[in-house]
Amino acid sequence: MKFIMVILAIFLIREYQQQDLTSGLVPSFSSKTLSGEVMNSNPLPDQAILVHFWAVWCPICNLENDNIQALSKDYKVLNIAIQSGTDLEIETYAEDNNMALDNLINDRSGSISKLFGVKGTPSSFIINPKGRIQFTEVGYVTTLGYRLRLWWAGL
Repeated sequence: MKFIMVILAIFLIREYQQQDLTSGLVPSFSSKTLSGEVMNSNPLPDQAILVHFWAVWCPICNLENDNIQALSKDYKVLNIAIQSGTDLEIETYAEDNNMALDNLINDRSGSISKLFGVKGTPSSFIINPKGRIQFTEVGYVTTLGYRLRLWWAGL
């Protein structure tokens, strides 16, 4: 009985966290990465992209970091830190955790996360080549899980 209650609690929390997530067309934005590149949410014509929200204080985000870094070698990934401090603090965290800076955005003001309706971390959006949000996830996702969603959305 306790097991069923835990599973039910997980689903209810997940439903709450996902209730206000943006759906439909991806919100348009552009922002500088910590390496100085300007990245935007424009879809790619032949590939799905991942918009991933995380925080330095989030233990699940830390567990998921290697998955996101692996994906960024093959896909366009916007890796967006929210409520995580100054650029320098995030750069230090990134260096300590083997994170690339060329796709890492500090959403210090929270404006990008508000566009997407993000309430919890990690939150991820898979955008198809037509600019539509095809999948949303809150919580841990495996590398394979992300790859399958990105592949499916890219068809």
